[in-house]
Amino acid sequence: MRDFVAHFANPVRLKILCALSEGKACVTELAETTREKQSTVSQQLKNLLLAGFIAKEREGSRVYYQIADPAVKKTMEFLEGLAGELARGKVRPAFEEKES
Repeated sequence: MRDFVAHFANPVRLKILCALSEGKACVTELAETTREKQSTVSQQLKNLLLAGFIAKEREGSRVYYQIADPAVKKTMEFLEGLAGELARGKVRPAFEEKES
């Protein structure tokens, strides 16, 4: 469980997973979307592949990546929903001090 959650703690991996939650993408697209160097994205994709979070598929000369683990899909849906709730002010972070 700790290893599963640790993969979400890396900001680059989290940005990649956010992008892939929208659908499959190649390294070039992911680098543009995440505003990270292509080499950085490639390194993190390798980590996500080894963890079984994503899968890759070759289409012609390009390799496309997509989320493969249903638990990762559900986790991303939860995190995106939570981010929306935080943005709308419907929930507050537990670490935030309450106003008196």
